[in-house]
Amino acid sequence: MKLKLEGIWTPIPTPLTKRGRVDTDATRRLVDFLIEAGIDGLLPLGTSGEFALLQREERKTLVDVVVDQADSRVPVVAGVSDPSIENVVQLSSDAKEAGADAVIATPPYYFTATDEGHYHHFKAISEAIDLPLLIYNIPEWTHSFLTPETVQRLADEKLVVGMKYTENNFLNLVRFLKTSGSKIAIFAGSDAMAYSNLEFGGSGAIIGSANVAPKVASKIFDDYKEGDLKGAREAQERLLPIVMALSVGKYPAALKEAMSLIGVSVGPLKEPLQALSIAEKRIVAGLLRSGGFLS
Repeated sequence: MKLKLEGIWTPIPTPLTKRGRVDTDATRRLVDFLIEAGIDGLLPLGTSGEFALLQREERKTLVDVVVDQADSRVPVVAGVSDPSIENVVQLSSDAKEAGADAVIATPPYYFTATDEGHYHHFKAISEAIDLPLLIYNIPEWTHSFLTPETVQRLADEKLVVGMKYTENNFLNLVRFLKTSGSKIAIFAGSDAMAYSNLEFGGSGAIIGSANVAPKVASKIFDDYKEGDLKGAREAQERLLPIVMALSVGKYPAALKEAMSLIGVSVGPLKEPLQALSIAEKRIVAGLLRSGGFLS
């Protein structure tokens, strides 16, 4: 299918069995649930998908199943993040074999790279793979920030087609949109900035809350594109209790708890991650109930 980089996408959690293996049946149910609710695209193996804890074969299995079940109904952009360029290239090859429409990668993590190092990281990947490449700019988790100047350089040279920017920094978002927004697709990764990103010319958002309330999240983009700005803003506001709920405990523990509460179970966390405490689970349930997402 033609890659259409716009709308509200979900960075899907990785459904796991009790033994910590990829649950293919639950993955298929999750994909159908999200697509039928109006989601515009799927991103397996992002932060929500616990990618860094999965083996290469587990990653491959997940992308295979997501692509197969999506069946070209929406685009699938597979996460291929790794500090090693060689590993990213191998994971991208797996994603292409599975039929993914594009791949997305973070800057190298653990070791700190310079701006020039970041540029060469993505340049080397882009030139070595046969799929469109997006940047996953998430400084809080990688402790590495791709600057607007570096992103602009990559965009100018057509080495990347998009970026997911996950940080609660509106100033930086506007800088990215001003320097590169006309050249590549820029998605907000912050749940609270989906509407604002659209207002300033962005392409949409890839947000965890869209897993829990895909119909509400999708309305932000759908209403905005139809000119119903009030409806889009109201949809953004409706997500607030979910956004607050997902911040409870260590992410993505609250996401998996919330999915269970709405009846779309995705299983346990990958060890050594731990589930929420009883008190934390009550907070999550209370927030979802206050927003009308639980009866």
